[in-house]
Amino acid sequence: MIRQMDEMVSGLAATRRRSGRIVKYWGKVMAKIVIAVALPIWLIPYLVWRRRHG
Repeated sequence: MIRQMDEMVSGLAATRRRSGRIVKYWGKVMAKIVIAVALPIWLIPYLVWRRRHG
């Protein structure tokens, strides 16, 4: 069991080393997606509040 975990971790490390560039690219893409999703969620209540208190 422990050996399996060890192999999995070392395999992940090797994959991470190989796909570092892809991971960085995906990090940027994910950040954009998160911002695109999070902005409307914060913006709508803010606009509603502004309208109510403006």
